[in-house]
Amino acid sequence: MTPVEAIDAVEPIARAILPKSASAIERAVLSAELARIAIVDPTVIVTIWNPVTCPAVLLPWLAQGVSVDVWSNDWSEATKRAVIAASPMVHRLKGTLGAVRRALAAFDLETRVIEWWEDGSRRGTFRVEIVYRNGGPVFDLPTQGFAIQSVDAAKPKSRVFATRAVLQARGPVYVGAFAQTALSATAHPFAFEPSVLRATNFVGATAALIMSATAHPKAA
Repeated sequence: MTPVEAIDAVEPIARAILPKSASAIERAVLSAELARIAIVDPTVIVTIWNPVTCPAVLLPWLAQGVSVDVWSNDWSEATKRAVIAASPMVHRLKGTLGAVRRALAAFDLETRVIEWWEDGSRRGTFRVEIVYRNGGPVFDLPTQGFAIQSVDAAKPKSRVFATRAVLQARGPVYVGAFAQTALSATAHPFAFEPSVLRATNFVGATAALIMSATAHPKAA
């Protein structure tokens, strides 16, 4: 069926929808729109509301449809889909730490939420720690900023929170030490005190041995 034939086929529907006072151009526009809708595969509509199957180009509109609080077109496609998928439950639990944890889980970050009673902080506060370790995502300041914005949108409005970036690395540690010895001697003539020998050992990252001796010649 050609486009013209499709428009002619739906023209009676357009006439039934519009009032009798509608102009010819109004009927033509509605007929063209009905013809366009008629050729759309209805199975595509089913995929639009699913964050897993929605076409990537339509993800920003799906995000608006499910009321995503924080959004960036610069995110990876995987992050966009994860944030959209988390949004309905975040809104159901909004105002609780459960919503905070779900909002954070949508980002490719390792996070911990620590409440005031767990570390002795000021009553009613909590802390969000973003952990960076070997083998995990690299430090990404923009993504970390979006995650914090998501926490602020999902948390209880009366709660104050702080954030902390925790850098953890695993690798060999090399410890070195060296020994040092010093010997000094001082002669004092015509002294009546006996010879004194002093020695002190220092034990630490570096080991040192300092020895001093004082000799007094016999008085005349």
